[in-house]
Amino acid sequence: MEELQIISGCLKKDPVAQRSLFDKYYLRTYRIAMRYLGNHHDTEDVLSMAYTRIFRRIQQLEYRGEGSLLKWVTTIVIHEALRFLENKKQVIFQEDESLLMKSAALPAPIDVLDLEEVARVLDDMPKGYRTVFNLFAIEGYSHKEIADMLQISENTSKSQLSKARNYMIQKLKNTMPCHNGK
Repeated sequence: MEELQIISGCLKKDPVAQRSLFDKYYLRTYRIAMRYLGNHHDTEDVLSMAYTRIFRRIQQLEYRGEGSLLKWVTTIVIHEALRFLENKKQVIFQEDESLLMKSAALPAPIDVLDLEEVARVLDDMPKGYRTVFNLFAIEGYSHKEIADMLQISENTSKSQLSKARNYMIQKLKNTMPCHNGK
């Protein structure tokens, strides 16, 4: 089913169209929610809430061409994940300077990053860091948008991103074999 057909069917509460939307975007939205939540059970709960919201509010979608539906669905999933974290009080924006890493430089040269290792480090990252990192580096939100979503200052968003980057770099430095030939 094409995007416009899915939207039209969902507006009519057609279960076939709803199933098509779910099947089309489930894996992508699962991965997005999992990046924020780091837990399969919480991710499934959030997706259940998100898709319920999507089907109830499909008439609010402003279609602006191909990809509009995916962007709208993704935004709802991200907001549901953030709402879930807020309700569980799991996002803590850390100011503990001992968590900052002394060096932000990677050993040179790095030929290949192990994506599984990067994903593991992201999963292990403190939730405040991970949330801002996901929103900024992966989803492409600005610090102002992140500050509004999380009800924090722009400077806190920038600080959390910096700490997330340092955390990621330090953890990857500690797990990567030396690539300098020595």
